[in-house]
Amino acid sequence: MNINVAAEYRGLGEAIEDMEAMLERDDDVLFRTVPALSNWSPAHHLYHVALSDGRMCKAIQAICAGHERASQTPELNKIGLHILMTEDMMRGRGKAPGMVVPPDTVSRPDLEKTLARCRSKYAEIEALLPSLPAQAKGLPHPFMGVLGAKEWLRLARIHSRHHLAIMRELIEA
Repeated sequence: MNINVAAEYRGLGEAIEDMEAMLERDDDVLFRTVPALSNWSPAHHLYHVALSDGRMCKAIQAICAGHERASQTPELNKIGLHILMTEDMMRGRGKAPGMVVPPDTVSRPDLEKTLARCRSKYAEIEALLPSLPAQAKGLPHPFMGVLGAKEWLRLARIHSRHHLAIMRELIEA
């Protein structure tokens, strides 16, 4: 799979900017749930995606640093191939891994802190971009197989856009 890491990085940055703009929404919009569309409010989605993106950026750092956990050869399973090739996250068919599920109650300070950590991790991987295509090892994803550094970057962008679309849908409802 041919992945343009510079374009994926820019796309992820744009998604993070869009997430930061979500914080400008009023509380009655940001924290409101629309059960017909999602069990999570826009705030829950925002927390989840910021936490997930930060973790994906940490995975990229671990792979590039040669961390002992990053010892497997990247090998996507069917789900991973589908998502990374089509950018279709198959809405409503997956469940977030427990480590990135938002708490029942999310506050504005929680969102600001989680998003700031995400932004920081995103900035830290910029220097690693030239080395991503050459990385030969990867880390397992709970549902998608073993992802290499460039696949983690692509997934972060796709995942962010997926949740931003849901957030916009909830806000418009």
